[in-house]
Amino acid sequence: MARQTEKEKRDFVDHILTTAQDETETLTQAGFDPKLRIEGLKSKSTLLKEAEVAQQKAQAAAIDATKASNEALKDAYDDASSFVNLIEGLLGKDNSLVHKLRKFRN
Repeated sequence: MARQTEKEKRDFVDHILTTAQDETETLTQAGFDPKLRIEGLKSKSTLLKEAEVAQQKAQAAAIDATKASNEALKDAYDDASSFVNLIEGLLGKDNSLVHKLRKFRN
C-alpha cells in the first residue's frame, strides 16, 4: 500500500466528515448516534486547518529569513573582499599582509 500524502490525508478527513454528516440518518437507524464523533472530527479538522495555515506562514517566513540572510552575507562578503582589494592596492600584491588576507578566502 502506498503512503498517503498530507493532502490525501486531509482530503480523507474531509470526505469522512462530509459523508458521516450526510449519512447521519442511516447511522442512527443502525443504532449508532454519530453526533459526538462528527463534532469531535469537526473540531480536529478545524485545528488541522488552523495548524496548516500556521505552518504555511512559518514556511514563508523561513524563506524570507533565508533570503535576507543570504543577501546580508553577500553584502558583507563583497565588502570584505573589496577591503582586501583596497589593501592590496595600497601595499602591493607581494606584501605579506596581502598574502595573509588572501589566504582567508581559500
